[in-house]
Amino acid sequence: MRHTASADDVVRALNDLTDSGIASERAALNSLGIGPNDAKVLRFLLQRSPDDEPVTPRLLASMLGISSAATTALIDRLADAGWVAREPYPGDRRSIVVRATIDASSPARRVLSVRRASAVAAAGRLGPAERRVVADFLDDIARGEQQDIDDISADEEASRTT
Repeated sequence: MRHTASADDVVRALNDLTDSGIASERAALNSLGIGPNDAKVLRFLLQRSPDDEPVTPRLLASMLGISSAATTALIDRLADAGWVAREPYPGDRRSIVVRATIDASSPARRVLSVRRASAVAAAGRLGPAERRVVADFLDDIARGEQQDIDDISADEEASRTT
């Protein structure tokens, strides 16, 4: 392994990571017969710890940026397929909690966890200071992309109103 990398090397590695993520996502969706939002919800539910706040349909709607009706349809789909269960919200019988029902030994869990498992393994090979640098770097990219998207959206909105 080389000890230095150019900016082009970093961009190339990020592009490779993006490509592998797309291929991994496509394989997961095809293998499980689900859509992107379904997979996002299942991954979110699988990564929850018992100490985390309960997952409500409202939380899922907010996370996905979709309507409550679309969230209900998504939960119905996942429940009908046996991926999730609805349970009463603790202390509030009018609300529900959504939890994953995927068995720990299920191939579906492995398929949904490919990216996370690879990232955890790679991060485990880094020291704490290196992990901080990588995390900050990736956060900077995400913030920059989001700012660019926001700017483009604002420009498009401004051009429509003029």
